[in-house]
Amino acid sequence: MTKNEQDIQHQQALFWLTYSRQLSDTIRYVEALAAIERAIKLDQTSADAYYVRGTCLAMLARYDEALTDFNKSLKLDELSVPAWDGLAWVLGIMGKKDEALYAINRALQLDPDYFEAVKRKKRLEAM
Repeated sequence: MTKNEQDIQHQQALFWLTYSRQLSDTIRYVEALAAIERAIKLDQTSADAYYVRGTCLAMLARYDEALTDFNKSLKLDELSVPAWDGLAWVLGIMGKKDEALYAINRALQLDPDYFEAVKRKKRLEAM
């Protein structure tokens, strides 16, 4: 694949990632999942794409698959606060409080002001 072809493929992946986020924002999770699948096919190295797919899967109550994607996102970018927060979110839903607290504390170590993580930690501690 030439450099130009790689650039085009990367731009297409970004398009599908952005489109998936837009669909997700309008609560169209099945369509968002289909769009993010296209992004991942084009770029399997995008931590953001795996995070977005994990979020879509979680919203569709496919928690084991969501965990896999949040972990893939973190493998590609261990400093991703949203991915740590997403991991904590799903672990909390699954009743894995200790693991969820570990993940949320990691998110807050990276960004103490991350609003969703601050709220999620309070909810987890109340479990």
